[in-house]
Amino acid sequence: MTRPTQPTAVRTVSVSTSPSTLTAIGRVIGVRKATLFAIAVPLSLGSLASLQSGPGLSAQEPDQDTVTTFRVTAHLRDADTDTPLMGALIELSGHSRRYVTAMNGRVSFEVPADRYTLTAHKGGYATLRVDFRVERPGELNILMHELGDLDTSVPDRLLVRVTESGSGRLMEGATVSLPGGRARMTDRQGWVEFRGLAGPVAEITVRNLGYEPHAQPVSLRAGRTTVIEVAMAIDALVLRPIEVRAQSTFLERQGVYWRIDRGWPDRLLTSEELVERADPRLADAFRNLFPGIRPDYHGHLTFLVNHLGCRIPVYMDGQPLGSDVRGLNIDDIRPEELELAEFYEAGRIPARFGGVSECGLVLLWSRRRAGREGS
Repeated sequence: MTRPTQPTAVRTVSVSTSPSTLTAIGRVIGVRKATLFAIAVPLSLGSLASLQSGPGLSAQEPDQDTVTTFRVTAHLRDADTDTPLMGALIELSGHSRRYVTAMNGRVSFEVPADRYTLTAHKGGYATLRVDFRVERPGELNILMHELGDLDTSVPDRLLVRVTESGSGRLMEGATVSLPGGRARMTDRQGWVEFRGLAGPVAEITVRNLGYEPHAQPVSLRAGRTTVIEVAMAIDALVLRPIEVRAQSTFLERQGVYWRIDRGWPDRLLTSEELVERADPRLADAFRNLFPGIRPDYHGHLTFLVNHLGCRIPVYMDGQPLGSDVRGLNIDDIRPEELELAEFYEAGRIPARFGGVSECGLVLLWSRRRAGREGS
């Protein structure tokens, strides 16, 4: 009769590593004897790194997989009237979430640096596709064209309209092609038509000299006309950068650069833009910065008001100007004295100015406090 195997215990006494090998030296303790052993296990550098930085170690590196995101703000407007488009549905390639534009036609999202395709849907308008590249926080201006009296009851038809991204200019002479060699050139109104299409999806490719090629699948409407608009970008549209000069210690303490880096201001006006727009006075620099923004005059006082007539407070170097916190006479300030201006709509006011106004906020920063005087 065979006696049962006696239990053993393994006690590891030391562990050593080389860049490619893990060696464990220990002792197997049995009933009558103890045996030393050494096991050498080849390791990849990734395995060794994970072993050395695993949970429970006294020193751990910060998470290296953290992805930096940038705030992108899209402005959707009617190409003919320039009015904001509220309630447009926005889809972004690689993202399952959908976005809807607000009353001012704006929508913001946080995305990592990459190339994206934005699709905009709006009742009465051609579905719009635009390619863009994110490298920093920025703004994306999108113009959509109304369908008007276009007949969409024709079955198995695809209408493609090609425009220039940003300007909305109708593009004549662009080539739109389908698999199998079918190709058309757009007319003076930017249109091209394909009939007799079979299948639920058509793969279109749009090309024009000097513009980034655009390729995409288009879902066809069964028994109806499918209308799509493609906004072409010059060598891939890059978001409009927000340029600021070398950092000022004062502005840094006031959180200006922190907000700019995260794309918080709804609009940022540099010193050059303020001088250019302030015609004839500083308040005019903010006229129609967003729909309805305008100066409002009461005697010798000038106020900024929004589309509801609500007075927008203005701060200078972090302090409210004038005795009336609801508004101020900003025309006492010369635009040449300013380094930059931040504009915030209601609901997006920075926390340090929170509760000041439900009408919006203007932050002015002087060249003197920013250390730019004389430069």
